[in-house]
Amino acid sequence: MARRAKRATNDASEAGAPSTVAKPDYPTPPIVPGIDHLSENPAAATSAKVISRKTSQLPLLSKAIYHIDHYTSMSSVVAAFTAALVVMLALGAVLRFPSSWVISFDVAASSVTLLMVFTIQHTQGREQVATQRKLDELLRAIPGAAESLMMLEEAPKAFMLEVEENQREVRNDHVIDATSTSEESADD
Repeated sequence: MARRAKRATNDASEAGAPSTVAKPDYPTPPIVPGIDHLSENPAAATSAKVISRKTSQLPLLSKAIYHIDHYTSMSSVVAAFTAALVVMLALGAVLRFPSSWVISFDVAASSVTLLMVFTIQHTQGREQVATQRKLDELLRAIPGAAESLMMLEEAPKAFMLEVEENQREVRNDHVIDATSTSEESADD
């Protein structure tokens, strides 16, 4: 990728054109009719349409998990679930908590907990990967940035420790320089 950008820069300089770095070609998301043009009528931007637009490229299972994550984080859903739980507890107290209810509650609570753990893990994993790709793109685009830091999360542990040590040394050098500069200006 860096070779391609360097080649494009060299070709542009040879042609007398201003030197620019070639940007990578990213796939364009498909346009979903009636959803991608929500700016025409902001009132029509319902939650379902926004979710459909955000999940248009995801596989079916990821779409379902994204929907679960979206709706379970809404305050109205939390309030409704809490109200239903209070009603069930009150009804259970009146009926002296039949044993079948206790077993059903245990199974339901365990199932919901497990489902939410997987849902949260899935959505956080996707968001973390997207954030890492964006940061890698920023590293690539900034002149003078250490491109060796791109994809650092996939590097061997020894390399990561070496990078960490180098960054500590650079930071310490900057702190020492800043301290000596402030001491010199205080002496004047």
